Amino acid sequence: MADFSRSVRGLQANEIQVITSLSPKSIPLYPEIFEGLDSLSAVYVYDSRFCCLAPTSVHCIEERPPHPLFTCRKTFLQNFTIKVFIWILGISALLGNTFVLVVRLRSTPVTRVAKIQAMIITNLALSDLLMGLYMVLLAVMDIYIGESYFWKGRAEEWRASTTCQIAGFISVLSSETSVFLLVLLSLDRFICVVFPFSNWRLGVLSTRVAIAVIWVGSGLLSAGGILLNNLNPDAYGLSDVCVGLPFIRKSTDLYKETDTRTSNQYGIPYFTTIAGSTESTWKFSIVLFLGINLCGFVVIFLSYIAIFIKARFVRAKVGQTNQSANEIKMALKMLLIVGTDLLCWMPIIILGILVQTVGVNVTPDIYAWLVVFVLPINSSLNPYLYTIINMVSK
Repeated sequence: MADFSRSVRGLQANEIQVITSLSPKSIPLYPEIFEGLDSLSAVYVYDSRFCCLAPTSVHCIEERPPHPLFTCRKTFLQNFTIKVFIWILGISALLGNTFVLVVRLRSTPVTRVAKIQAMIITNLALSDLLMGLYMVLLAVMDIYIGESYFWKGRAEEWRASTTCQIAGFISVLSSETSVFLLVLLSLDRFICVVFPFSNWRLGVLSTRVAIAVIWVGSGLLSAGGILLNNLNPDAYGLSDVCVGLPFIRKSTDLYKETDTRTSNQYGIPYFTTIAGSTESTWKFSIVLFLGINLCGFVVIFLSYIAIFIKARFVRAKVGQTNQSANEIKMALKMLLIVGTDLLCWMPIIILGILVQTVGVNVTPDIYAWLVVFVLPINSSLNPYLYTIINMVSK
């Protein structure tokens, strides 16, 4: 056995079988760290990154369970594919939504309904623009940090950085604003179609007030998450992509156990820390994504169910008014936007529920794919959906 307190380069033809203590403090991490250690069969590490470099034939014993967000990838964005997609989606969201904002701000809707729809769509485009900014920011930082993320152990430093916190704030602000705006849009269509003579319809002024409340509320939720990340990591935390989705469970009931393989083979009693169980963490994330957002999408779903029922009733009724037909037609057009957002969010919500109830494991790599590709893709698609709706409306 050997205690690695010096460089191990040039150890070909050695007979080292066990390394008893390996950490970045005793030896720097580099790609060829295990090169030449042909007889090595076991290594006891204080840093999980060494296990990423160890040959598959080497038994790697970790002093404690790795962090739930730990990954062996060299950069915080997973691979070339995801790096390319985040640039494409980010730039597409920035350019597409900027175009929508310019067109909407230059247009002058005449009717009350058109003004209300224009205000909601304009603010949806603004929230999607922020999501594009978030994606481009991640893409730039991935290039800037590079492989020092792994080799210099900058994962925790990155997650705690001001840049990551700003990115996390922007992402949550964008996603929550979009959800609340979609709820507002769905409720407006629901009231107009199902209760056409109701006095509770949105007016131009009430829509402006509602949108202002949505932005302020989303901003407070975003700021609350960042504040909790700094004060209480168990309440909320940031992943490598700076968003704390409810996919994380923390290890509990830790206990020490002797590694029988090295104890029996070499007579060396190595102890490793084992988690007896896991429990929910990031409670704020659970409340936000599995509570508030889920309730929002239930409201949206029920609103459109009622709209479809009303639409069937109106078609069957010979004396339907033009106003009723137009309201239904508008609701069905808006369903294109609402439905695609719902399809992007539901996998996140369902998987989050499975993680927290059944204990399904979401690896950091899958986590990155969901946050970078599944969640924000609608921000890139929405500008084209707005264009389709405008073309159909003409």
